[in-house]
Amino acid sequence: MRRKIRTLISVSVLALAIGVGAATAAGPTVTETQVDRMRVIHASAAICPFDFVVHTQGVVRESVFSNDRDVTILHDFTVTYANPANGRSVRTVLAGPFVVQPNADGTITVTINGNDGLFTIPGEGIVFGDVGHLVYVASPNDPFTPLQIVQSTGHQDPTPFPAVCSGLS
Repeated sequence: MRRKIRTLISVSVLALAIGVGAATAAGPTVTETQVDRMRVIHASAAICPFDFVVHTQGVVRESVFSNDRDVTILHDFTVTYANPANGRSVRTVLAGPFVVQPNADGTITVTINGNDGLFTIPGEGIVFGDVGHLVYVASPNDPFTPLQIVQSTGHQDPTPFPAVCSGLS
């Protein structure tokens, strides 16, 4: 009887060790980066007719899997545009996830679910929205520029400019 119990314990420990090893080997490489940066966007016809400051702040968590699938999630991440001349600002909270999957033809498929930007201005409502579900094919050298839209649902504006400028002026 003792021999059966020892064998059962040995097999259980071995199975647990093999299971833990297999789970660890298949896990992603995860990096977290704290972001807190400010930069000035200079006045231009394509953006706003005045300079403003962009402040991005939060945590970027990137998980890269063994099949090169790359999942980026933003935690407590905000983008604030502020006009130092008058103190007015607009802000959005970002979340993601931003998922990149390599394709056999050398392109990538990008999937974004959730909030990738939403600016509202009192009295105007939503002036820019990039929220919902977006799937597109892109070059791995430029994952933010769609070559082909596969699916787009929700509110998907192409750029916040010049729409957000009214909230800063």
